[in-house]
Amino acid sequence: MAKQTHEDLFEGTTMTFGEHLEELRVSLFRALAGLALGCIVGFFFANSVVRFFQAPLERTMKAYLLRKAQKDIEVELKKKDPNARLTIEERLMIINHQLIPERIEFETQRLLEALREQFPLSLAGVNFSAHLFTSDDLLPGGELKLAKAIVAGKTKIDASPASRIWALLSEANRQTINNLVSASPTLTDSQRRQLVALLNDLAGKPELHDSPEFKPLAGVDETTTKEIRSTLAQQFDAEQSRRLNRMLLAGLFPESIRVPQAGRLALYAWKPMDFRFQNLNVQEPFMIWMKAGIMTGIVIASPWIFLQVWNFVAAGLYPHEKNYVYLYMPISLLLFFGGAALAYLFVFDPVLNFLFLFNESMNAEFIPRLGEWLSFVLILPLGFGIGFQLPLVMLFLNRVGLLSIELYTQQWRIAILSIFVIAMVLTPADPYSMLLMAIPLCLLYVVGIGMCLWMPRGRNPFAEAYEV
Repeated sequence: MAKQTHEDLFEGTTMTFGEHLEELRVSLFRALAGLALGCIVGFFFANSVVRFFQAPLERTMKAYLLRKAQKDIEVELKKKDPNARLTIEERLMIINHQLIPERIEFETQRLLEALREQFPLSLAGVNFSAHLFTSDDLLPGGELKLAKAIVAGKTKIDASPASRIWALLSEANRQTINNLVSASPTLTDSQRRQLVALLNDLAGKPELHDSPEFKPLAGVDETTTKEIRSTLAQQFDAEQSRRLNRMLLAGLFPESIRVPQAGRLALYAWKPMDFRFQNLNVQEPFMIWMKAGIMTGIVIASPWIFLQVWNFVAAGLYPHEKNYVYLYMPISLLLFFGGAALAYLFVFDPVLNFLFLFNESMNAEFIPRLGEWLSFVLILPLGFGIGFQLPLVMLFLNRVGLLSIELYTQQWRIAILSIFVIAMVLTPADPYSMLLMAIPLCLLYVVGIGMCLWMPRGRNPFAEAYEV
């Protein structure tokens, strides 16, 4: 038969229930007052806190932009030459000086006119035609078709545009076009330049557009050509004559020559890397400032808040239970801040680099939002801090008799699986951050077993309450 004890667990207290409620009210009021004061101080440091949490993303974003800049410019270079590579000087400009190359296309004629106005003495004698053919006017894969079509004109007996072109070619150009026809399936850069020079020679001959074979010509804008012919009939203009010939040649060989456009000159401008966070609405920066200030205030006021809570709770604890709190509370705080520091110092950069790889592979433009980023940097350290409480949770479950040390050691496979599931829940939706949390937790699982073995055991105050 159980022997009842007459020990009153609350014997010795002099506080009534109402007095306990009054003590709770006072503690809550002091805690809220400390929180309000902490938030006021936090608002003064809110901008600094935001910049502090921006640093990991800025660091990773700059590395991402530098990699993307090198990749983009190499892609542009390989469009013209498959073997083209960035020079060592260009790589140093990007990596060391953090300058981003930006492709800018100028309308050649207007650029030259602006330069002539700015430097009239230096460029007064420079002659330039806006209607010259360039290598960009040749469609990929159409160069040999063009050369063969021109050569075919020498065998035609009847009058045709191709035969007229052949008749207008000089002997040197005829030899050049014959050599191009016998070339390999793709022309070299030198051969492309020879073909462009031949086209420019043809475009400079008024006899081309005056010949009956080129009026009218299918596939050519008749309205524009009529206007140009009317202008030339009134007064000859070499530029308009070249423009008309260029249009006629493009209409005659649509598979080889692009439709005439304004002449463009593509250059790369080197600009300093400009990285800024984006906001989608006007009130978002204010809300972010408020969130950062409140978060900072909670951190600043947390010691005072914990003190008030402890003053209220400590009155109902046994002396040995108070000793447990004094022992394990610092360990819990150390584990929490250690997990948060690990996330900030060693996890942010690898996770962001992993996520940016998908932006590069999909050629997607990433524009970071400050609000989303702050949510991310708060969730990840918080998840790591909570996850790092694992040794104390293991110790608690062991001391209350729910789990034994033997069970921890025997079921380690299930424990590791559970750790990976917990890491998946406490981290964002990417495998990299999950692994970076799960691996330290596996080590902390071993630490938890060690704590169960070596940490002191307390005496249960209810051990002698009942006796069989």
